[in-house]
This record gives sequence, structure tokens and C-alpha cells, in this order.
Amino acid sequence: MVTKDVIQEIYKRYSTPPKDVATLQLPRYIELLRSHHNLAIDGEEIINRDLEEFNPFRRLLMRRLTAVLNFEKVVAFAFNKHIIFFDKEGEGMHVHFKPEKRSLLSRLFGR
Repeated sequence: MVTKDVIQEIYKRYSTPPKDVATLQLPRYIELLRSHHNLAIDGEEIINRDLEEFNPFRRLLMRRLTAVLNFEKVVAFAFNKHIIFFDKEGEGMHVHFKPEKRSLLSRLFGR
């Protein structure tokens, strides 16, 4: 199960992209998700053909990808500022955005 603590650990542990994108084993994970998601590698991008052309999550730059993690029910594509979760048992896709760090003054004055 992917909890809030697990998500925080993903952001902490996988903050930068790997030196070689091949270490992420993208074809393996795309094949794992093939039964429910229409994902394809096109040059330097992963394309989610299930989404409409104007959707910002249709094209994912591989050079920005920091990790691909396999959980019990989802596969997580981690980026520096967000994580995209693809359901393994259905067509669902969920996005988690990394919360912005607030400055000391904004926390004190509520801004």
C-alpha cells in the first residue's frame, strides 16, 4: 500500500534522475501495465495514448523520470515534483504533487 510516508520517502530517495535511463527498465514496466494502459516509448518520451492530446500527462519526458517503482496494486513513475501512479488492476491513473515548502514567515503569518 502506498501511504503518505511512502510517498515522502519516494520524493526524498529519488530526487534526481539516474545517469542512464536504461537502468529504469521502462519497457518491462510498460509491458506490465499493457493490459490496462496504452503506454508507448517514442524517442525521449513515454506517451499515454489513453489520454487526450491536450492533457499535460499524456507525454512524459524520460530524462525527468527519477524512478519507476512496482507496488502491490500500482506502478509509480516518480518525477522531482510529482508521482504518477498507474493501477495494475484497472485503468485508473492518479497523480500526487509534491507539496511546496513554506518559508518560516509564511508559516508564522499564514501566507
